[in-house]
Amino acid sequence: MPNKYKWPVTPIRTPMTAVVQLSVMGDTLDDQLSWTPIAKPLRRTIINTMFSTSLSDGQFDSIGGLDAYFNDWYEEENNVAAGHVSVRTHREVLSIIVQLQTTSQTRSEVYSTLLQGNPTVERKLLDASIDLAVRLWLTVSVGSIEQSLTPGKTLTWEEDKLQDTLHESLWPPSQLDEKVKLPKTFTAANLEKIAGLKVIWTSNLADHLCLKDDDTKVMLYHQATFLELHKDLNSSMFPKDLVEETTRTLGLLIPSIDKKSKTWFQQKQKELDLDPKAGTYGPLNASSRQIEHFNYWRDRLIILKQTFDDVEPHSLSLLIFDDRKKVQWYTFWIAALVLLLTIVFGLVQSVAGVVQAWAAVRSMPP
Repeated sequence: MPNKYKWPVTPIRTPMTAVVQLSVMGDTLDDQLSWTPIAKPLRRTIINTMFSTSLSDGQFDSIGGLDAYFNDWYEEENNVAAGHVSVRTHREVLSIIVQLQTTSQTRSEVYSTLLQGNPTVERKLLDASIDLAVRLWLTVSVGSIEQSLTPGKTLTWEEDKLQDTLHESLWPPSQLDEKVKLPKTFTAANLEKIAGLKVIWTSNLADHLCLKDDDTKVMLYHQATFLELHKDLNSSMFPKDLVEETTRTLGLLIPSIDKKSKTWFQQKQKELDLDPKAGTYGPLNASSRQIEHFNYWRDRLIILKQTFDDVEPHSLSLLIFDDRKKVQWYTFWIAALVLLLTIVFGLVQSVAGVVQAWAAVRSMPP
């Protein structure tokens, strides 16, 4: 298959440890990054390399949900970056990911290591390759790749270690002390039906639970299957408690046993090809819904809940579903019932009057 991109790209010579790990994976890793769609055997090889696993075809299929990662993130990011990075193949970009996993270096140190075997590579292209590798590995938009139009929050990784940049930018110490309650009604379906917020699905973890467009939209991360693969990687980038808390926020907002939430998510999943696993987490009990049990996403949950509480229904459809304030909701329905009964009785009286008048006319002698 010919490469549709005609610019010369200098391949990176990877560290020996990375070469050993990648050389046994097969020639398919030498396919061009821009060639899509990626066949299932190559997808399995990429995941096995990225997470140091040995999944068989059957095991890969049983996991499910990874198609969403490749369709909505891996392939999209590679297509956009093609021609603006120094890497050309899956093997080359995976070698950078392997290096990032096995080292705890600053960006300059990572760059210097990669440059040793390739002193002629252009700095801009190599920097973009590092950013691309981080994006593919962590599903976090990092750096600025030319022509990339990834919406939402983008992190800048400069001199610090990568894990320091992630935690300082995405999960700094909580700044909000509000003791908000997260009731069972606080679901993504109700954010749309009651509060009128539009749910925007994202594969960029940096956008999870963020409000945008003057607090009229909320971003929800759906790549749950891929995120859970990080739990067994023993990586300082995504600690296990971060992964678990992120999936708990999905259980909070898309409780799997709530019929309305389940129906709502299934419709979204089919329309947008979302990761189905995002809607499989069980609901949180009253204790688990306490805001004190959230560390990484606490501030964003507080802001989202405050927005949910503050939004007043601005249409009849929102008013019908809005049962957050029980007294107001019951008052609305009682008033609506009284109005309906008034109209019905008025119509009955009118009809009865017409019938009586007609009967009186018929009874008159000619």
